[in-house]
Amino acid sequence: MIRLITTATTTSSLLIFLAFFLLFCIFFFFLPQNQPLPQSKMADSHSGKYSNAYKRLHIVPNPDGTITRLPDFFPTVPPNSSSSSTHSVSKDAPINHVNRTWARLFLPREALSGSHPKSKLPILVFVHGGGFILCSAADPLFHGFCADAASRLGALIVSIEYRLAPEHRLPAPYDDVLEALTWVRDGKDGWVREYGDLSRCVLMGESAGGNIVYNAGLMAAHRVEDLKPLIIKGLVLIQPYFGGLELTGSELRLANDVVLPLDVNELMWSMALPVGANRSHEYCNPTVGGGSDLLDRVRDLGWRVAVLASDGDPLFDRDVELAKLMEKKGIKVKSMQSKCDSHGVFVSDHTKRKDLYNFVMEFLS
Repeated sequence: MIRLITTATTTSSLLIFLAFFLLFCIFFFFLPQNQPLPQSKMADSHSGKYSNAYKRLHIVPNPDGTITRLPDFFPTVPPNSSSSSTHSVSKDAPINHVNRTWARLFLPREALSGSHPKSKLPILVFVHGGGFILCSAADPLFHGFCADAASRLGALIVSIEYRLAPEHRLPAPYDDVLEALTWVRDGKDGWVREYGDLSRCVLMGESAGGNIVYNAGLMAAHRVEDLKPLIIKGLVLIQPYFGGLELTGSELRLANDVVLPLDVNELMWSMALPVGANRSHEYCNPTVGGGSDLLDRVRDLGWRVAVLASDGDPLFDRDVELAKLMEKKGIKVKSMQSKCDSHGVFVSDHTKRKDLYNFVMEFLS
C-alpha cells in the first residue's frame, strides 16, 4: 500500500513537472521574441540612450511621447509697438485657432511714418529653426533677426508660429506654412493688405525652418494657381536641416559639434519624423530617389533657390549636396558658403547677418 501511494505520488509529480516544462517550451519557442516594449519601457530606453541630448536641449521626455520644454531656457518676447525706438514695428495675428498657429508681422518703421511714399513692400515669409521641436516666432533670437531684416531689406516679414514635434510630427509644419500662404493670399491682416506686394513673395527659413520652407515650397509649387494672386519668386534656405541614414564627411568630422552633435541630431529626427519612418524618408533626405518630381515644377516656374551653408556646420555636406541636386534639375540656384562658421551663425552673429542681408537683397533684385 505504501509502495502504491509512493508510486502514485511520484507519477503525479512527474506529470506536473512535464506540464510545466511543456508550458515553458510553448512560451519560449513558439511566441515571438521581439515583442515591442510597453510605451513606458520604450520611453525609458529612449531617454536613457539620449539622456545627454535631452539635457543639452533642456527638454524632459514624458511617458506619453510628448516632451516638457523647460521654460527658463525658452523665453519669448512681445511684439514691438509703434512707440518703441526700434527700426521696425511688429504685431501678432492669428492664423488657425484650432492648431494655435499665428504670425508675427514686421514692418520697417518708415513704412508707417508717412515720410515715404506708400509703395508696396516685398513679402518675406520666414520660418524659424529649432530642430522641429523647439523655439517660436516669439523667441528673442528670431524676433530680433526678423525685426532687423524688415528694416534692412525693406520688406514685410511674416514669421510663422507652426506646430512643434513630437506632439505634431512632420508634415504638420509643412501644412501650417502652406496654410499661412493662403492666409497671406487672402489678406487676412491689414498690414498685408496695405503694405504687402503679393506679386513679390519669397519664403525664407533657417535650419529646420529651411527644411520646412523647402518642403512647403514643393507643396506650393504644386498649387500655384490656387495661391494666386500671391506669386512666389523663390526660396532662401539658411543652413537647412536635412539628414540621412549614412553619415556624411562633415557629420563625421563634426560628430562632437558644440551646436549640433550627432546624438542631438539623431534625437531630434526621431521625434520629428512620422512614426515608423527613418532618416531615409524624403522629409529628412531630399536626395532620396533622385529628388522630388516637384523639383521639375520649381524649375518650370522659374523660381530661384538660395542655399547658405558653412563648412563649420555638420550639415554642410547635406546642404551642398542639395544645391547640386537642384542645379542638376535645372533650377536657378545661388549658393553662399562661409568658412568655419557654426550652425545657426547667420541669425545669431550680427556680422554674418549683414552678409546674409546683402546676399538676400541681391537675390531679390
